[in-house]
Amino acid sequence: MNPDRLAKLSALAGLGLAIAGGIMLYRQKRGLAGAPLGRGRLVTQRVPQAAIANTYASHGMKTELRTDRDLPIEQRLATIQDLVHKSVQDPKMRKLALEITSQCPERDGLCEAKAIYHAVKQRVRYTGDIAPIKQGRNGGVEGIDLYQSAWRTWEFRGGDCDDQSILVATLLALNGIEPRLRVTAESLATDWGHIYPGALLPKHASNGKFVTLDTTLPGNNKFGVEVPYAKNLDFPA
Repeated sequence: MNPDRLAKLSALAGLGLAIAGGIMLYRQKRGLAGAPLGRGRLVTQRVPQAAIANTYASHGMKTELRTDRDLPIEQRLATIQDLVHKSVQDPKMRKLALEITSQCPERDGLCEAKAIYHAVKQRVRYTGDIAPIKQGRNGGVEGIDLYQSAWRTWEFRGGDCDDQSILVATLLALNGIEPRLRVTAESLATDWGHIYPGALLPKHASNGKFVTLDTTLPGNNKFGVEVPYAKNLDFPA
């Protein structure tokens, strides 16, 4: 989610499309700022997903169209959390996760987190979501926000911060490292503008240090680096 994308993420109407194991959110852009939810707290509240309005299938992929009149940050994160949960259950992801960290010493969570960061950086290109198009003959011109499963992001070799957060969180979890999802905003008055994963390393590895893995930042050596922000929320993955 770049700032422009997350501004529309907070919009009044949200339509979600689950595509090939992922979720697409389609929203009308309305400049509706999110209410301040505090700084730095861990959010464990879960809200139900928006109702499925329609389902499509093509070329072995399924699309679910979801709609909601409001889209609070907890609901957006619930969609991402659900995709992490489903991705962790995918045997292909378990195999991939262990292959990525196979060169690390046993119980070395810091090495494993760095291996995951570099594997995603090398494989997955940052790319934006679907640009605004006319939504049918009678629809408005709106953008579409795509949430992909971890495997689809790895397979497609591209995704934005939502997609890469799902992928990294899944790889961390499958290596026994507890992931977190951090949402940030540039100022106290603006809506949430970015999301990236972090890792709670085991206590025997770096004394339980929390490190961030923002694979969307330019460059290949930004492990543990965060862009400055005015407020943040952390969510369990």
